[in-house]
Amino acid sequence: MNSLPFSHLNLRRNPFGEFSAEERIAMAIVDLSPAIAHLDAKRPDGRAAVVQVLGDKGFGKTTHLLSLSAYYGNSAYVYIAEGERGRIPETGEPLLIDEAQRLTTLQRIRLFRSPRTLVLGTHRDFTAHLKRSGRMVLSLAAERHTTPERILMILNTRIQSVRRSDRPTPSVSIDTVMRLYKQFGPDLRSIQHSLYEVFQKLGSVQDV
Repeated sequence: MNSLPFSHLNLRRNPFGEFSAEERIAMAIVDLSPAIAHLDAKRPDGRAAVVQVLGDKGFGKTTHLLSLSAYYGNSAYVYIAEGERGRIPETGEPLLIDEAQRLTTLQRIRLFRSPRTLVLGTHRDFTAHLKRSGRMVLSLAAERHTTPERILMILNTRIQSVRRSDRPTPSVSIDTVMRLYKQFGPDLRSIQHSLYEVFQKLGSVQDV
């Protein structure tokens, strides 16, 4: 009996487990062009731009922010964990803040009034606050491209990223995606958690 986990599926590990930031960036299927155009636009009034990526947990905010962080080599990325006070770095452009709704009131006021270019991943829409601070704001819905067809591509990309060899691997069918989309909507995290359990028990290479 082969003792290597998931070798019977021609996989190195469960494709729906946790991935590193670098792996998530490599697999990202997101359209960054609107955000980049807004951040890079030259403004005669000198006002610094802000991009908000809005969405609930699991809808793709972090993937957007990590991908933008990789695009801008001198950026600074901060994730604010629940119940913790985020430490905001003094350097790095743009400054990307994941879970920006957890900023303290003082942090928010200072950052919004600062000259720094910002990218905010947030559950809360800060448009009114940002405009009062003189900011040029672009808001993007994290799930704006999360159609069943895109979800199918994302899921099967994850599978291919952990394949062992050129031999066949399991794949996720469009029927399964449609069923999960009906259950979870564009919540990619919940869809992936559901498939994690399926792959933990999968006995052979097959369509799921």
